[in-house]
Amino acid sequence: MNLDGSVPWAKRVSDRWGHWGSTMLLASIAAAILLCLRPLPAGSLQSLVVPLVVMLFVVTSWIMMRQHDRRLCEHCMAAMPLNPAEQATRYRLRFLVTHAGANRRILIGYLVVLFGSNVFVFYGCLSGRLAWTVIQSSMVYLVLSYSTHRRLQPWCPWCSDDGGGEEQVDEPEPLPNDSWQTV
Repeated sequence: MNLDGSVPWAKRVSDRWGHWGSTMLLASIAAAILLCLRPLPAGSLQSLVVPLVVMLFVVTSWIMMRQHDRRLCEHCMAAMPLNPAEQATRYRLRFLVTHAGANRRILIGYLVVLFGSNVFVFYGCLSGRLAWTVIQSSMVYLVLSYSTHRRLQPWCPWCSDDGGGEEQVDEPEPLPNDSWQTV
């Protein structure tokens, strides 16, 4: 960690934002949901600026988080659990969700539902907004799954060579079964 000033201020801010990117992304998702449930007065300057700022914050947090994930971070290494293999077995569902997101069909289907749920908001009824809230809240679990996978990836059973999380035991080749005996 360079405290001597050799690293530019903007780079330090960018690195810290990236390190806390998943947390900031979760906070911005919560802010977007809150804005939908408690909308600002229509026609005011706030009703235009605040959603735009939240959306800009979401995109920036996601970009910073992705940049952070491409390098080794001292703070992430210091926060590594002492028993990563045990934690990895506890978070198998999160790993599965992360790997399911790599499947294009599942990802496109999820995005269609996610963006399609915005229709519920336009109806303006409480039940529509609640349905939208539940669907948008699923992004919280996705971000948590992604950040957990990033941290514990070496112990992810789906990232290992066998690809399914099950241990494979190497069995010896069967002996030839013929009726001839060697003398």
